[in-house]
Amino acid sequence: MKHLIFTILFALVYSLDYGQTTVKGSKASNGVPIMFVDSVRISQADLQKYKSDDIATITVYKDSTKFKHLDSNAIGAIYIETNQFSRKRFLNYFKSKSPEFKNLLASQQSDDSFQYVLNGEVLSKNYEGKLAAIDDKNFKSITIIRKNELVKKYGETDKALGIVIVSEVPENTPAVKK
Repeated sequence: MKHLIFTILFALVYSLDYGQTTVKGSKASNGVPIMFVDSVRISQADLQKYKSDDIATITVYKDSTKFKHLDSNAIGAIYIETNQFSRKRFLNYFKSKSPEFKNLLASQQSDDSFQYVLNGEVLSKNYEGKLAAIDDKNFKSITIIRKNELVKKYGETDKALGIVIVSEVPENTPAVKK
């Protein structure tokens, strides 16, 4: 799925360059969107260095007026977060919401032994973007459960601890924001 999204992203970037537009190209943007990875502006060439499996989220902003201060010829922006960046974001957020989680993470030195469960769904891979999307607007609770309860409720056996997160599903989470 991420490979398909990544392919569509590349097609979008290159089609925007050749599509009908009234914006004159500049040396900085050439009439294409400004691109950011983990809050750092990158070029199209830099984007090719990332594998689709490294990407947690992609957000396309079509409104170029928000980015005129960065590049007057930009026709929008593409914001990408890697799994590593998203992981840091959600770990910091959960630490701020639960002293128990903060202490557990410090004692374990990583979250490798944690099985994340979001709204009853066991998250197995490529979940960083889902957890990083949780914020004060949709967060409800975080509960830590031991292995025996994890196995009993969710059938998971390869992790020592369960991190059960409850949040509202964000409304209107389109791939394109205006």
